[in-house]
Amino acid sequence: MLEEKKFNVTENHLPTLIHGEDHKGASLYTISFAANLCTQGLKLVALSGYTMAREEFQKQVGDLGDKAIFYTKDEVAEFLSHIEKINGEIVLLKNVDLFNEDIFNQVSKAKKYIISGDISKCAFKDKILAKNFSTKVFFSKLD
Repeated sequence: MLEEKKFNVTENHLPTLIHGEDHKGASLYTISFAANLCTQGLKLVALSGYTMAREEFQKQVGDLGDKAIFYTKDEVAEFLSHIEKINGEIVLLKNVDLFNEDIFNQVSKAKKYIISGDISKCAFKDKILAKNFSTKVFFSKLD
């Protein structure tokens, strides 16, 4: 809700940066943001540090079917292989602070992507912040 009205994100809000320290709400917001896009018919390819992201996404959208594919930190090679062949899907890098700069570089080549995590913890935060994002959401102060 935004000013008492339902608000739907659109492709025009991409690329998006979502920053937040642990337990500030950024994770749930990220999943809700991505789920909202998928309920509009867009597809998602996600890399997340934890399986909870997939579980929450599934709670919000129901059966994943062909709506979304989630990879965990143990499946980085598969994720990178998949995004080399994307065709219009949104790419989500959740928990960016758990991954290296090379993964960020690959994700940020996509036209439609979401970067989420505690940016303050990233050794390459300056590179992230130098990118041109259509939307930036901050749940905590950025160090």
